[in-house]
Amino acid sequence: MSLDVRLRISCIFKALGLWILIFLFSNLIGGIAGQVGGLVCAMFSIQTAFIVLSMLTAVMLFRDEYRYLMGLTFTFKSMVRVVAISLVSALPLTYLTSILAPTSHQIQVSIPLLIPMVLILAPIGEELLFRGLLLGCLMRCISRWGAIMISSTIFALTHLPAFSAHSETPLTMFLIFAGAFILGVIAGHFKTSLNSLIPAIITHSIFNFSGMVTGIIIKLSI
Repeated sequence: MSLDVRLRISCIFKALGLWILIFLFSNLIGGIAGQVGGLVCAMFSIQTAFIVLSMLTAVMLFRDEYRYLMGLTFTFKSMVRVVAISLVSALPLTYLTSILAPTSHQIQVSIPLLIPMVLILAPIGEELLFRGLLLGCLMRCISRWGAIMISSTIFALTHLPAFSAHSETPLTMFLIFAGAFILGVIAGHFKTSLNSLIPAIITHSIFNFSGMVTGIIIKLSI
């Protein structure tokens, strides 16, 4: 194995290691908070930990490079294209998922309490961790699309446990995985092509909003 390959593999493992530490510690905090304050408190704690730990890690490890790594630039460039592509991608996916794999009553009754988390805090927290720190670190090791695919796959896999307790069929889990993966690819593309996390956060929020709206529409039409 050549030195270059070994360095790339080492770099990938370091990127994944950073992500695992932040992800597990944040979920540990969320689990403790959930025991005290319930689902909303758990989600708030997890996403807040994602934000704080991702930023601290980027600043401590990469110093002045963290702005480039995390894509922390404020730009409205191509926002119309970002919103249009996100809506065209999200609506069919979330509508299909809502028809074939509707969420359980337990999740549905929590939606009014989760709206600020789902539309604002979760897109910011998860994008900072997955498309900021993880994708940014992976792009230092491998190609742009290789980094996008790896980070999107990990992003999709992490969404499965949250729904597995409410899923009755493999189709449900496949659709959840596919939707999260496509979201990850689109958000990753926007982050890397526009050098900003803001389009990725907007895309994430649109996907979440689309899922909520189509779920409500399907429920009301039954």
